[in-house]
Amino acid sequence: MRTGHRISIVICVALVALVRGEPRIVSAADTPGSLLIKSDPAGASVYVDGRLAGETPLTLPAIAAGEHRVRVVRLGYLENSRLVSVKAGERAMLQMRLTDPAPQSAKTAMLKIVVLEGEGAVNLIQQKTAVAPVIEVRDRNDQPVSGAVVRFAIQKGKATFDGARTLTITTDAAGRATAAGLTPTGSGALQIGTSAAFQGQTAALTIAQTNVLTAAQASAVAAGGSGMASGGGLSHAALAGIIGGAGAAGVLIASKKTSGSTSSNPTSGGPSSSITSRTFSGPFDGQVVITTVSSGSTCVSTRSISGTMTIQLDQRTDGTIAGSGSTRGTNTETAVTQSPLCTATGSAPFNWGGPFTGGPAGNIMFEQHTTSTSNTVATVTVTNDFVFAGTLSNGVITGTVTYGTTANGQQNPPFSGTISGSGSTTFPVTLR
Repeated sequence: MRTGHRISIVICVALVALVRGEPRIVSAADTPGSLLIKSDPAGASVYVDGRLAGETPLTLPAIAAGEHRVRVVRLGYLENSRLVSVKAGERAMLQMRLTDPAPQSAKTAMLKIVVLEGEGAVNLIQQKTAVAPVIEVRDRNDQPVSGAVVRFAIQKGKATFDGARTLTITTDAAGRATAAGLTPTGSGALQIGTSAAFQGQTAALTIAQTNVLTAAQASAVAAGGSGMASGGGLSHAALAGIIGGAGAAGVLIASKKTSGSTSSNPTSGGPSSSITSRTFSGPFDGQVVITTVSSGSTCVSTRSISGTMTIQLDQRTDGTIAGSGSTRGTNTETAVTQSPLCTATGSAPFNWGGPFTGGPAGNIMFEQHTTSTSNTVATVTVTNDFVFAGTLSNGVITGTVTYGTTANGQQNPPFSGTISGSGSTTFPVTLR
C-alpha cells in the first residue's frame, strides 16, 4: 500500500471515531502550546474557556493551540477577561491587572452565604433522615466563590454530622457546600451555625430546622393536626421542607403540586396501595474537554453539553420511593486543535438515564455506564460514565451531574502505537 493511501485511511477512521465519541488518531505535528497567567494582585481564580483552572500565578504546560478566553476573578476586585492566542509548541504569557472599585472602608461585606436547601426543613428521627443544608458562597458581585472554607456547627438542638457536632468543607466549582451526614437525634428546634471564609473575608448565618419523631407526626401536621410528641407544632411552610423518601409517607402526597392514583385490592375490598407520582424537570448546561494522545501526538476537543433532565418519582403510602431519570440533549464540539486530523465533528445526541437508585430518603441518584469497542485501523475501547446525585427538598431537586469518558487502544498493523483519551466534567442541575 502506498503511503498516501495509508494516511487517508487513518484520517477516515479518525473522523468516524470523533462522531462516535471515540479518540482521534493524530499526527506528531499537532503540538499544544503553554500559557503563563499572572495577575496583580496574585492569588486570583483563573477560568479558561469557562472552566476553573487554578490561581495566579498559573502555568498551563499543555493547552490547545488557538484562541482562549481567560477570566481572572478575585474577591474585592473587578474581574478581568481577555482573549489570548496560543501557538503550537510556543509559550504565551498573560499579565492581568485587577481594579479595586471601592475604598478600604467599604470592604466589609464582600462575602455572603445563600441557603439553597435546608432552611425551615423538618427532619424525621425515626428514619434517621434529614434535609442536608446546601449553601452557596457568593462575592459582592453575586458570583459563586469556589475554594471557600465552610464550617457547619450544631448550635442548638439534637443532631450530628455522622457523629460529630461540626463539619468543615470547601466549596466546589459552583461555590456550593453540602452538610452531608446530618442526622437528627432528638425532637425539637435545631439551629445550624454556618460560616464561610475566603481570602481574609468571612460571612456567617444560622439555618433553622425542626426535628420530629415519626412520619405520622409530620402527616398529622400536613392534615392540620398537632400529632407532636414535644416541642410544639410545625407550620406548613416548615413541613414543606421534609424530604420525600422511605418512611416519609404523605409528604409528597400532601403537596399541592402532586398528582396521583389509587388502585383497589378486589380480594380485600379496600385500597391495596396509593401511588403518588411527580415529575421534575429542568435544563442542564456543561462543558467537557477531551484530550486524545496517539503515538505521542495530542488532539484536544472542547465540547458543549446541554439539554433537559427529567426525573419521575413514585411514592406509595408506605413511604417507599421508586422512579427513574433521563436526559435529552446534545454534545456539540465548540473548539478543536487545528490539524488536518483534528477536524470538527458537529454534534451528537447526549441521552443518558436509568432507574432511581438513591440511598437514604431524599437522596436521589441514577447512573449509566457503557463500554464499546471498535476494531478497524485501530482497536479502541471507550467507556462512558454518567452519574446524577441530588436531594429533594421543598419541592425542588438540586444535584450534580458527573460525566466522564475514557478510551484506550492500539493501532492495528501496518500502523503501530497506542491510543488513549479522556475527559470529565461536573455541573449543577436544578429540577422543579
